Amino acid sequence: MAEAQSSYPSRTISLIVPFPAGGTADIVARIAAAAIGDQLKQNVIVENMSGASTAIGTAAVARAEKDGYKLLFTAATTFVTNPHLYDKLSYKLEDFEPIALVSKVPFAFVVKKDFPARTLAEFKDYAKANPGKINNATNGPGSVVHLIGEMIGKQLGIEMKQVHYRGASPATNDMLAGVVDSNVEALTNAVPNVTANQYRALAVLTNERSPQLPDVPTFKELGYPELVAESWFAVFAPAGTPTDITQTLSSVVAGIVQSPDFAKRMREIGNEAAAANPQELLRYVREENTRWGRVIREAGVQLN
Repeated sequence: MAEAQSSYPSRTISLIVPFPAGGTADIVARIAAAAIGDQLKQNVIVENMSGASTAIGTAAVARAEKDGYKLLFTAATTFVTNPHLYDKLSYKLEDFEPIALVSKVPFAFVVKKDFPARTLAEFKDYAKANPGKINNATNGPGSVVHLIGEMIGKQLGIEMKQVHYRGASPATNDMLAGVVDSNVEALTNAVPNVTANQYRALAVLTNERSPQLPDVPTFKELGYPELVAESWFAVFAPAGTPTDITQTLSSVVAGIVQSPDFAKRMREIGNEAAAANPQELLRYVREENTRWGRVIREAGVQLN
């Protein structure tokens, strides 16, 4: 039974992140949770509930009480790529009320620090001379990072072995350890690691060069205009959550996302604050679903 809406929130709110701790989703969620808590004058805690390509945490929120105390903080994988890859998902978009877009996530293509290629052209030449020997890390099968890796291989005309991890953090850890050769990293992870010479960025997947990595070229300027891609983070509530509560949450999150302080925090970690109301968010998710569904089909990605 939902509590009286006028008293919302009267206790701690849980923000369920269906990704492991330490990755980009976790970092952004914790920044957002602290700001939401400040605005609502209530504790907002982050709970990492990873597994099954975000399905475990997502399904848990879909089944939660419709009272605004358990919310989903997730990325494109959940509603954009998973529906094209899994026949029997334990959730669907219609199980949720969109609350607000939070940020967009630019990417860089990186290689371990001792990889012999120092430019994208050299990487392409090396891959062609060593077919199938490059191990490219992904955040998990069917993730946007996995699909971007497939796109890069196709556009460069090279073969890379996709090595799937359970989220961004373990993939990054193996990049840092030199276990894998390359990875598509969110700038949140790439900027500090590239700056510290922990690994090298060969190109970014943005329209323009990143202010955080100004010396790194875009794929576009290197002759690959199709290689522009991003992910995003947004907040959702279980479908059927009272309108008073969803409107309160949408207003609060939108105010946070549009604040100079939040925009600054996002820029510092390589992300972009991006606001969208519930209707705009729903339309954006559906458009992204169509776009990545096409990528999945063209890349021939199939999951068991």
